[in-house]
Amino acid sequence: MSIEIKQLADQLNEASENIKTRISGLESNFNLMDTELAKLQTKGTKHYFGGEFETKNDPEFSQFLTKGAMPSESKSLSVTTDGQGVSVRSDWTNETATLVYETSPVRQVAKIMNTDSNEVEILVNRGEPESVWIGELDARADTTTDFMTRHKIPVDEHYAYPSITLQMMEDSEFNVEDWLQGQVSMRFARQEASAFVNGDGIGKPKGLLNYGTVKEESFTWGATPSAYQLGAQYTGVDGDITNPDVLFDLVDSVKAAYLPRSSWMMTRAFRNKIRKLKDTQDRYMLQPSIDANVPDRLLGYPVYLAEDMPTLAADVVGALFGNFGDGYTIADRTGYTVQRDAVTKPGWVKYYVRRRIGGALTNPEAIKALVLGTEPI
Repeated sequence: MSIEIKQLADQLNEASENIKTRISGLESNFNLMDTELAKLQTKGTKHYFGGEFETKNDPEFSQFLTKGAMPSESKSLSVTTDGQGVSVRSDWTNETATLVYETSPVRQVAKIMNTDSNEVEILVNRGEPESVWIGELDARADTTTDFMTRHKIPVDEHYAYPSITLQMMEDSEFNVEDWLQGQVSMRFARQEASAFVNGDGIGKPKGLLNYGTVKEESFTWGATPSAYQLGAQYTGVDGDITNPDVLFDLVDSVKAAYLPRSSWMMTRAFRNKIRKLKDTQDRYMLQPSIDANVPDRLLGYPVYLAEDMPTLAADVVGALFGNFGDGYTIADRTGYTVQRDAVTKPGWVKYYVRRRIGGALTNPEAIKALVLGTEPI
């Protein structure tokens, strides 16, 4: 028993000596740290007449005491005079102020067809078989038969080929790649909408206003699609409308079969003209919508804003009315296709974005035009 106690005592003594050795080592380290800290504190301190002053914190005061140099002129410090404008930094917002581009809603109301070819053929039926009344015993002669004709709509292509640097993609605060593709998509939509209204049909869709107009009394649905024209009513005033009766005339010039899905298309400027017109009972003609997602109505038909239509002037089309679903056809060959290239130009990523579409007036009697001018003789 006494031997076990002695062994335990020896182990305790040994552990105590180990602890003393470690404490001594720690004290040595603390002393070394104190010495180094003292050196750092005295690096910027100079002695003068038995006193000390800090030169690192106030160099101009040091120059005054040692050489008698007067301090330079002092100026106040503010956010705008901090030298580089970097001591106070602005916050970044996640929102971007973006210029709004206005366009036209033709795709919203037109007929959309998908195709796997480089053109679409629309069958046009402008006639009907002949029939006659006949008596029971009368001789039967042959009757005439009209066959349908074809209207070809070519599919055209437009593209964008933007590029951005790899560093911009890596370092930007937002996803530049997604932003760029979104911008290209919106640009394509505006370019297409503009072509559906004003396109000349050369390498692009042929727009509604590129077919020309003819007074309604002279309108005929001809056999040549390139010679199609829109029947028109005239306001009688150059670049303006003052008599609301012409609006009734325009609606009544559209055949009843087309009216259930008919609508108006005009600019905001022309809508503002219409908004001020009143009927014989002093009621405004335009019926404003109380829902932002529902269009205004004019004579019971919805009004769509088409800012690709021309500025109000003499003899230009101020408004279109009719069944655009029956009258204008859009042919979609492909959706948006994107080829991403991060190889051919080191340090850059290039995007080749393309889309193939076509568009044409396929039924000219379904859409009518309101011309801001005098009816030609």
